[in-house]
Amino acid sequence: MRILVLGAGGYLGGHVTERLRALPGARVLVGGRSPGADVAVDLASDRPYLLAGALAKAAPDAVVNCAGATGGD
Repeated sequence: MRILVLGAGGYLGGHVTERLRALPGARVLVGGRSPGADVAVDLASDRPYLLAGALAKAAPDAVVNCAGATGGD
């Protein structure tokens, strides 16, 4: 199962990603603004069609949104 975690670099997302990676058969993809993200998305500034395209290309079976803040402090 391919699982995309948005906000994986944050506190909650880091814990969720760690737990998901421990599941047998889980392929966890990291989505976000960081340069090391598997799926480059910026929920604060990307247009909806860019997000839709990134999701279609990644083809996850599930998306877990752990993004707490999309911009600012």
